Amino acid sequence: MNRRSTRRSFLRAVGAGLATLPFVNMLGDSVARADGEELPLKFVTIYHPHGISAEYWAMRAGDTETSFDIAYENCSLQPFDDPATYGRSFKDKILLVEGIDHLSNANGHDSAGTILTGSRIDGKKPLNISLDQFLAVEKGLGADTRITSVALGVGNDATEAGQTLSFGAGGAPLPKIIDPAEAFNLLFAGLVVGDDPEAQARAARQRELGQSVIDFVRGDINRLRPRLAAAEQQKLDQHLTSLRELEKQIAGPAAGGPACAIPPKPDASKFPHLKQYNGGEPYFDAITDAHVDLLAQALACGVTRFGTLFMNDLAYEGNPLGLPADNHGSVAHTYDASPVGKGGWPGDGKPETWVPLAKFNRYSYSKIARLMQRLDELGALDSTLIYASSDMGNPSMHSTRNVPTLLAGGANGKFRMGRRIKLRADCPPDAPFCSEADATFTPTTNSRILVSIAQAFGVEVESFGSQPDPKLTTGALSELT
Repeated sequence: MNRRSTRRSFLRAVGAGLATLPFVNMLGDSVARADGEELPLKFVTIYHPHGISAEYWAMRAGDTETSFDIAYENCSLQPFDDPATYGRSFKDKILLVEGIDHLSNANGHDSAGTILTGSRIDGKKPLNISLDQFLAVEKGLGADTRITSVALGVGNDATEAGQTLSFGAGGAPLPKIIDPAEAFNLLFAGLVVGDDPEAQARAARQRELGQSVIDFVRGDINRLRPRLAAAEQQKLDQHLTSLRELEKQIAGPAAGGPACAIPPKPDASKFPHLKQYNGGEPYFDAITDAHVDLLAQALACGVTRFGTLFMNDLAYEGNPLGLPADNHGSVAHTYDASPVGKGGWPGDGKPETWVPLAKFNRYSYSKIARLMQRLDELGALDSTLIYASSDMGNPSMHSTRNVPTLLAGGANGKFRMGRRIKLRADCPPDAPFCSEADATFTPTTNSRILVSIAQAFGVEVESFGSQPDPKLTTGALSELT
């Protein structure tokens, strides 16, 4: 038997009779693994705010590519080597990359839009599609899952370039979900209706009603389309894509297909307020945990292969990190770096400003470690690639150079994990303070990360992103493999 068909054959054999049993889908993964089948690669991108305290993140004297310490005092990367908290060390499942630039041509805070697009920001939006949507939608890699892709956020549902990660064709921003209960409904509601005939009939009626509405709207769109200009037709095509996504969701699981272990619906009482500046801040930690757990379960169950999570800070009085209430103004902006955190510029900086930012960075990485722990428990970490970054490197300078870049998970062996990589400097030794306008400026952009990820998914692209010089968006980052 072809090994790639092992999992599919097992799930067909299980059949509808066991459709309500938990963990059947993951059991199918176990059977596939036992037979040597490679599970589909999954991709999660995570944004964390406020740049990095480089003094407690960068390679130190004595570190090498494969031998490095991340458990020392104040190190922001401690969660990845903390078995007591996360059940095991994930040091062998991380790949840290120093020297990646986000050439957004924008204020540092608007540069989150460059993380997945590799694009300059023009008019508060990038110039091209984000990699998650390129893979999931344009290349059809999300077509066989119930949810093509999911975008989650904490505290802010805005969609301009600095507030989200996922963008459709032409850089059109996609909405993100900030309510874990809503995220649960999208990912899991109606996925399993059980053996109760009344529940099954009710689900069938809901599917029929939803399909009839979709058919009516699709008919209207198709009647209207020939009368519109090309630009307006493109917008209608985006609506048709959205309709196809809804159609997949209301269809429910395929006949005879296995059930997924449905997690408990998030307890809304743990986050009575959701939005930033509207009382939501004290609940951001609980919201983040709920999103992380739902995302892990959805990936492990095969509900989706592509997800993004846009995290937030803990800017409120009495936050659990003991930081000032204004994480932005009183932590990120007061960071006074040593040369390691400001591109070699002279000056010792102020060590007392490094620790608060490192503490916040460690908090952000703790959520990524939580995701890795959940995926590991569910048997999905080895087939998942996590890409985590911020919008800036040095936040007090609003610098988009040397942004913290983390790849994590097993990535189906496409990247060599358990390493630290320090890329060449943007500027030559005899001109260490060159600017983007100088001929001596030779950055390594995050486009090369994106090309490498696309190739890991089997998509043969050589460039990704939009920059004035095509060389900035061309080529995979060979150091990853």
